[in-house]
Amino acid sequence: MPIRIVHLTDLHWHANPEYQLMGVNTRQSLHSVLKDIQSDSPPPDLILITGDLAQDESAESYQQLQTLFNALKIPVYVLPGNHDNPALMQEFLNTDWISTQQQILLNSWQIVMLDSSVANSDGGKLENAQLQSLEQYLTQYPKLHALICVHHQPVPVGTQWLDTMTIENGKQFMALLQRYPQAKIVLWGHVHQDYSCQQGHLQLLASPASCRQFLPGAKDYAIDPLKGAGYRELTLIEDGTHETHVNWLSRQPDH
Repeated sequence: MPIRIVHLTDLHWHANPEYQLMGVNTRQSLHSVLKDIQSDSPPPDLILITGDLAQDESAESYQQLQTLFNALKIPVYVLPGNHDNPALMQEFLNTDWISTQQQILLNSWQIVMLDSSVANSDGGKLENAQLQSLEQYLTQYPKLHALICVHHQPVPVGTQWLDTMTIENGKQFMALLQRYPQAKIVLWGHVHQDYSCQQGHLQLLASPASCRQFLPGAKDYAIDPLKGAGYRELTLIEDGTHETHVNWLSRQPDH
């Protein structure tokens, strides 16, 4: 059976309900995205969230997100970004419906959630323990197709200022994956934009933020004036192929 996935990223939720990021109330924006997801029938099999869940990294924010995601009654899997507190995520985002687990087994696929966050840094790195776990999972289940999730981009996306914040050892990560042909997709956030390219047997995908987007291809920091909140849908097919598209919500007005 195909597996239907929604990919959310860069929520930038804040305990303060009035908080705005780049002129957008991130709480209202996430509610709009979730409403759009819930309008689809049947619902997705699971939701993957790849970091920057809580802009303020507060216990209150993670408690609020716990309540919000539990109410969906859809399995939600999360990993930290550079604006997260991994310890608080572990504490609050492990319930019947939410999990920080690293390996997810689903029919003919496995999903591997890796932590590329570095304390007190906007950039990313995959520690040896993360890479060792990845290789262990790929070796453990050689017949399962693999989707690998991170927060930071492992390759440059062509937006110069953002590409100063790639995964530091991204080449090592990509070289590891190229040794395992069952690895099919690498999925990430952080860049607040839609991105897609193919490298060998790997489809590389970045998804837009659930709030505001950065302008693709910009040399310096710039907001995309045409794009609002967005999220990606993925369908993982039993034979190792996939289908994907991005859903965009109307751009929210500046405040």
